[in-house]
Amino acid sequence: MKKSTLALVLFLTAGLVSCGGGARQGPTTVLVVRHAEKATDADDSPLTEAGVRRSQALVRVAEGAGVSAIYSSQFRRNLDTAKPLAERLGVPVTQAPVNLGNPGDYGKALARDILEKHAGGAVLVVGHANTVAATVEGLTGRAAPPGDVQYGDLYVVTATPSGEARVVKAQFGF
Repeated sequence: MKKSTLALVLFLTAGLVSCGGGARQGPTTVLVVRHAEKATDADDSPLTEAGVRRSQALVRVAEGAGVSAIYSSQFRRNLDTAKPLAERLGVPVTQAPVNLGNPGDYGKALARDILEKHAGGAVLVVGHANTVAATVEGLTGRAAPPGDVQYGDLYVVTATPSGEARVVKAQFGF
């Protein structure tokens, strides 16, 4: 499953290279994941050992995708999930604070910000169980694929300059 996920990500982001040039802008590719496994239910829980391994698996999946921006909420588990990829790529993590008890339009606002600031690029978003679907919806204009967001779910959203978007749900990790 890991190799097929990597191949999928590379296939979808290949359009960035082939469509980018001249005045024509390529698609924006956004990888949206839930933070890796957390140790406790505390608001600012660190990752478990399994979560640390999953964050390393995210590096293997996303390092070749051309990611030039990484977004995370302010919580340690999210920052710790994003950190290995950020370090590998030399890309800073942009914190996008969220109120987890009442996220409101967080996902849609984050999606707008990403599409405006990173058009034609590739972005990683490390969200939460209750923000991932709203972020995917904000990027596509359609409801996210049904089902609970699990650790290891990877949503690859490709949005064209014309506003068309597609989403593929995959898995990463172990």
